Amino acid sequence: MLHLPAVSTERDDDGLMLPPLEERRTLLDLLAALVEARGPAPLLVAPLLEPSAKFFPDRWQGGEGSLRRLVRRLLRYAGLGQLRVEVAIYDADPARRGEVLGKPSSPRGHDLVVWLAALERDLVKVGAESSAMVDPHTIVAAAARVVAHVYRRHFGLPTTDAFDPRIDLTGVFLGFGVLTADAALRYTVRTAAGPMQTRRAPARLGVLSPQSLCFLLAAQLHARGLPRAERQRIGKLLQANQAAFLRHAYAALDRAEPPVSQQLGLPPPEQWPPGPDLAALTVPFTDDPDAAPETRRDEDPGIVGINAGKPVFRVERSMAARLGRTLGMGALMLGGVVAGMKGGLQLEAGTIPLIAVVLGVTGLVLGRFLRESRCSEPRCGAPLAPGDTVCPRCRGEVVGVIHHPRERLAAEEAWRRAHPESAEPDASQSTPAAAPPAP
Repeated sequence: MLHLPAVSTERDDDGLMLPPLEERRTLLDLLAALVEARGPAPLLVAPLLEPSAKFFPDRWQGGEGSLRRLVRRLLRYAGLGQLRVEVAIYDADPARRGEVLGKPSSPRGHDLVVWLAALERDLVKVGAESSAMVDPHTIVAAAARVVAHVYRRHFGLPTTDAFDPRIDLTGVFLGFGVLTADAALRYTVRTAAGPMQTRRAPARLGVLSPQSLCFLLAAQLHARGLPRAERQRIGKLLQANQAAFLRHAYAALDRAEPPVSQQLGLPPPEQWPPGPDLAALTVPFTDDPDAAPETRRDEDPGIVGINAGKPVFRVERSMAARLGRTLGMGALMLGGVVAGMKGGLQLEAGTIPLIAVVLGVTGLVLGRFLRESRCSEPRCGAPLAPGDTVCPRCRGEVVGVIHHPRERLAAEEAWRRAHPESAEPDASQSTPAAAPPAP
């Protein structure tokens, strides 16, 4: 694996807004080597892709077909439109996941959500986690990074593994820098258990830091000599931090000696090749239309159908505890709100707890005469009607009655001993969506 030099201790006037000085030199050297190997055209005239229908006109339906067309579109931008693409999307749930093919493991614990599973002559095999399909920023940028990996492999450029930082650099070279720099570090809101558990969690993509990617993007903008208004427009496509990194990087490159174009070995503008025709690059795929229906993989399926063909049990018990707890705690909370209201009811001390106790006891008594019936699957717990033989949510076959969820495993073991012909379904057969589609 290629490692960039260690962080330089040399101080400069840009603080944390730029990569360390030594790393900047290394990035420019690597970019110059790529220009020498593949020519300057992608860096100078390739479309700078933006997350919009102008550059990605294919309809997104959240399935394998949509991801396949996205990768094909990016390959076309990279000049590799002749390659075929197969994709496999893997569910996070082990029961639906199946065998994961070609996913690289990182010694640094950096997990890839979209990866190059294999490159076989003219066939590109791509794997993706279903979680990546949910976030459009993640899936487009991650697919762009995969295409940069394919580009290096296809043209025999030195690449150690999927975590080689030169893959990130190649993405900028190909015109994907706006996508990958913006997605290099994003903050997503995650809720673990209600609003009190909501927090902002970082989501990272690629190996290079956001500062390094923005520095490379600034070098590309500088090499193209884009006017200030266009640079500002591009900056507005980025998050606030990345936009600031881009501005500082461009200012630093303005002061560079020798000039950036000279450091990168670029020809003068009059010798630049003509830019590609965007209309030709965005022509629909006639052999892979986006009108065909797809099974959505960008929505969490929960546990729907997870136990199809498997035994579950009907958990029957009284509603005494549930009803007593609901009435008692509800009275306490509502009483506290009413008592705290300005001009509210004037209640004697201890009245609210007394009401809560009375309602709680009433719930316990009434609940003894009410029964509830639920699925024994811990992740399901769907209510079961008296005549249900199949759980309406997890689709498990209701084969018996138990009186507490903790009895589930023992009851299932006893049922299997009594029905040896009912073998455990093969997980690989229950996850057809995880298999790559036919090309």
